[in-house]
Amino acid sequence: MNAKPLTLSAAAVYLTGLLVGYYMDSDFDFSLSEAKPPVAMMADSKSKLFCSIAGNNISVALINIGGGFSLGAISLLNTFHNGVVLGYALSVAGDNFSFALIIRHLLPHAIEIVAIILSGSLGFYLALYLFNKFVLGRGPVFDYQKFLILSATSLVILLLAAVMEVSVSFSG
Repeated sequence: MNAKPLTLSAAAVYLTGLLVGYYMDSDFDFSLSEAKPPVAMMADSKSKLFCSIAGNNISVALINIGGGFSLGAISLLNTFHNGVVLGYALSVAGDNFSFALIIRHLLPHAIEIVAIILSGSLGFYLALYLFNKFVLGRGPVFDYQKFLILSATSLVILLLAAVMEVSVSFSG
């Protein structure tokens, strides 16, 4: 399994989404008082917040990985969508908040990007394998061990990202 070209492809898809999101027209105007996380979320216990964030993060990775069964279409769209969301958030935040505040609240999400790109590349790997096997009739070898190790790595990164988000973004 040569993951490098697939990872570069997933990174290109994510970065394209990031640019599209960043340059989307933003009609939102926020005041600095709204920069704090919603009061309802801050009232939740850290363990409840962690479970919510980790569940969301892991679902993104599983959609990307399982998207390989759609011959990569779902992996591509999900990776692109996540890039668009971050790009748009950066654009809106950059227009309304200080750089320090943006870094404090968005930096914990940076580690998620690595896992999203990795899971996207795993979805592309699965898609490529299925395409070669069932459409082209070739008999490629699926590297189960590496696929499972990289999938687990992606999930562990997302769990660490959830810990960072709860510790930094929701620390008040």
